[in-house]
Amino acid sequence: MKSFLITEQQIARVIGGAAADEISRRFNRHFDFLTIASWTAETPLGAGGIALSADEIKACSWRAAELFGLDRRYLEDHPATTIADWAAAISSAISHKLARFTFKSAARDERRAARAHKAEDVFQDAAAAANILYGRRRLLSFVAPHSLLGFELTILTPNLQHIESLDARGKTPEELTQTMAYGDVLVATPTLWRYMMREELAAPDNTMAVSFGEPMTQELAAEMRKAGFGVLRELYGSTETGLIAWRDAPGEPFVLFDHWRYDNDRLTRLAPGGEKRKVEASDFLEWKTERSFGLAGRRDGAVQIGAVNVIPADVAARLCGHARIADCAISVGRRGDGVNRLIAHIVLKKGVEPDERTAREIDVWCRTELRQQERPRIFHFESEIEQR
Repeated sequence: MKSFLITEQQIARVIGGAAADEISRRFNRHFDFLTIASWTAETPLGAGGIALSADEIKACSWRAAELFGLDRRYLEDHPATTIADWAAAISSAISHKLARFTFKSAARDERRAARAHKAEDVFQDAAAAANILYGRRRLLSFVAPHSLLGFELTILTPNLQHIESLDARGKTPEELTQTMAYGDVLVATPTLWRYMMREELAAPDNTMAVSFGEPMTQELAAEMRKAGFGVLRELYGSTETGLIAWRDAPGEPFVLFDHWRYDNDRLTRLAPGGEKRKVEASDFLEWKTERSFGLAGRRDGAVQIGAVNVIPADVAARLCGHARIADCAISVGRRGDGVNRLIAHIVLKKGVEPDERTAREIDVWCRTELRQQERPRIFHFESEIEQR
């Protein structure tokens, strides 16, 4: 797979994103978007850089090694002070053999979160994406590259096309407007596209906008076209399945990539080696033709908050573990700008006052016990939980 060679700098970008995610998952320590974007290959792992503890270094090294198909303890034998040290060790190992990747979904259960994929399948997805992004001069990315789709779109696809890939996460919309040029493609999630539209991002002629991770709305797509993006591409897939389909506009059905088939209400993947595998999509699919479909809701009840899948019932169950909460239900509200947010409906234990002090206490607990996307933004104190 010489066409899919991955540079040490690109490996370092992936490690940085994976490290931020791992620290959030395991240690509930969060970094803001711009901080993560500022990490480079030369960023120290300890003091003066990410400031990882010994336990965090071990967890992040395990995550980085497993992501590239290596034994989780592989990097323990390679002392490192910077991200570049890990990247160099991984680059050396995968230059000899790269058989699989392991990416993590948003599932809180670590045993269910890790998803291994054959390297040939990941490369196949990237080649499919390259076909619908053909003719672009540069790719600019506003997303982290450590997820399966982020890795395929922002690392492998531009490598295959032999075009430059720029990490634009650290740029303001104003800087991005000045950076983009004729023929570029910009990749972002709908949540990030909403942010860029609010900040009046403007695109030059013949630029393409690509989105994935959560459904695109017709209203947002219209704003993006007004901002100058002449071509839109929305991609459908997940950490569990890989890249499945694409479409040009929210009102249209998704169209399967060539390595997928519809077979008796199930998806079948045609692997590069000729193997056929049945796959269940994350959503219920409404088939329009044998090659196209619409989405009909998540199978697991998840909602997307900032392009991250969150299961409201799981969040409610965790909130019920709070010392002052007797019962809880989570609903999903949508702000005026189209962004989803969680609303907690809480029944307090007997004797607990439903006042601002209690709400603040619960909010502080949520910041400690829940990931950023899982935290309710509004609290309603109820006498009982209605059946929803």
